[in-house]
Amino acid sequence: MTKNTKDGEYAFIGQRLGVVEEYLPDKNSTYADKGVIYATRSGRIYIDSHKKKISVKRFDERKRQNMKIGDIVIGMINFVRKYSVGVEVYIINNNVKFYSGYLGNVHVSQISRNYIEKIEDALQKTDIIRARVSKLKYNEVDLVTDQPNLGVISADCSRCGGPLYKTKRDLLKCEICENVEKRKLANDYGSVKTRLIF
Repeated sequence: MTKNTKDGEYAFIGQRLGVVEEYLPDKNSTYADKGVIYATRSGRIYIDSHKKKISVKRFDERKRQNMKIGDIVIGMINFVRKYSVGVEVYIINNNVKFYSGYLGNVHVSQISRNYIEKIEDALQKTDIIRARVSKLKYNEVDLVTDQPNLGVISADCSRCGGPLYKTKRDLLKCEICENVEKRKLANDYGSVKTRLIF
């Protein structure tokens, strides 16, 4: 164990916890890279001396059920790749789970039932989306937004940061600069009551 790693202390995502010569990583909360073990989520460090394993447990771990295929999640798009977007999940089945540790991925083929030529015409960085879990992969999950109730539920103008309101199907207009943008909108865009500022 490294000098600074102690059982019960708080760990942040990406924090170095130890080396593989000392402990085995836990596939759900840690990973090893070049012999060094890092946290994949925030929470309390748990060291199992008997099994020689190090893991990170969330505060609400006992109360919380693991995410399942079919769950509905809400999160913010953190990055846009060429063929997918990365989503940080904050709400699982209407239960707020700040720093849930789950990251989602929406592939361009799973955004809409209509053809999407350019991913930015459907989803953009900082958009808040509602999606359905389609596949589980440790701390990352595959998400889909190809149903009417799924997609962007809140968005800001990419030009000035102002609020966007719906003008017609999948078209938004900025209240401030009047910039027009496309998105794959959920059918209740603009009327979602869930707290959306993370």
